[in-house]
Amino acid sequence: MKQKRLVGLALASMIVLSGCSGTVKDNGKDVVASIDGKNILADDIYTNLSTSASGKQALFTYVLDQLIRENFPVTDDMKENASEIVTNIETNYKNQYGDEADTQLESALASSGYEDMSAYKDSLIQSLQYSEFLKKYVKANFDEVFEDYYKQESPRFMSLIKISMTDPDSPTDDEKEKLEEVKSLLKTNKSFADIASEYSDDDSKSAKGNIGVIDSTSGLKNLYGSDVEKTALSLSQGKVSEAIKGSDGYYFLYCTSTDKEKVKSELKTVDVDSPLLVYDDYMVYLAFKTYELKYSDEEIQNTIQKIVKESLEARDDLRKEKA
Repeated sequence: MKQKRLVGLALASMIVLSGCSGTVKDNGKDVVASIDGKNILADDIYTNLSTSASGKQALFTYVLDQLIRENFPVTDDMKENASEIVTNIETNYKNQYGDEADTQLESALASSGYEDMSAYKDSLIQSLQYSEFLKKYVKANFDEVFEDYYKQESPRFMSLIKISMTDPDSPTDDEKEKLEEVKSLLKTNKSFADIASEYSDDDSKSAKGNIGVIDSTSGLKNLYGSDVEKTALSLSQGKVSEAIKGSDGYYFLYCTSTDKEKVKSELKTVDVDSPLLVYDDYMVYLAFKTYELKYSDEEIQNTIQKIVKESLEARDDLRKEKA
């Protein structure tokens, strides 16, 4: 259902956010701020925003942010979720760095552009609001979104066995022995699931090696290494991979299914962790179009609508190239 809201003149909102009253004038033009006695005029900011590519995108982002804040306000669940993530990060740093945890964490935050953990927490909450915005669109258009997702990502169910090694390039005798034993077992009638539950060193061991639906958004490269991810995304249904050297051991992969309906059923419940929210960089424009916005300035309206139109045309072109 389309929702109506008053966006108004974005520039006027910027003046309010900057702390200016909007009553200061310079030859009849609004003054946003003054630097060394020189006035910064609202008209000049608007000209920059409406003419440069980066300015236009900033204008769209601003309107989008206001739309999301209005329609998906911060909830207690979002705050709690963000707090849990922050606590987990702090705990991991303490476990890894001990007395140096605070220093290491401050350095990591600074390199990522955050002043402190509070600022990072705020960004997490904003991300959750953004996810709710996309989640609403996906739920309302699930069949259409899934069809595109399946074509673009070729998702599949994957299971995994990990043989941990301190140094994969120079495994110990015990590590070699375990690796060879698993290789031998995979040539027998013993199921991959049973071997995984008995031998795997991965967290998925308790699930008999099952790591669920995977695609290019799953982050396997970060978890296991680029070769593991590459193999997982190309492995045919029913096939087991050779031993793959990863970041901290060797891995065996088993593609249990690429069945479309099975994948669709698995993803039917859309939550903030759903791959359907992140596979398409252009989905934000699709979702944005479902809202009926009322603008106070025709030029801003034309600029925003042109950005959305051109972005969705670029999306169509990419899909034509891939077809």
